[in-house]
Amino acid sequence: MRTLSALSLVLITGTAALSGCVAGSPEWDRSFGDAARYNRTQQTIDPDAASRQREPATTDGKALAGTMSKYAQSYGYAVKETQQPALSVSTTVGR
Repeated sequence: MRTLSALSLVLITGTAALSGCVAGSPEWDRSFGDAARYNRTQQTIDPDAASRQREPATTDGKALAGTMSKYAQSYGYAVKETQQPALSVSTTVGR
């Protein structure tokens, strides 16, 4: 019984002593989200991209159509050739 009392006294004293070493809530609140912010900055390729004005990449329609058909042929897909709709304008009014 005496050994149990001595052991519990050591455990209680050790727990009380270690509780003073634990950082409290204000420390946790101050650094809340630091890991997420750090990871976001490490994964950003170009942080100044929004401040620069760049022209969008442009390509003509024929080049894109050729590229798409070659891509489809390489995988064995059939490419449907679409015709532009014919636009007809009627000059008669009221008939």
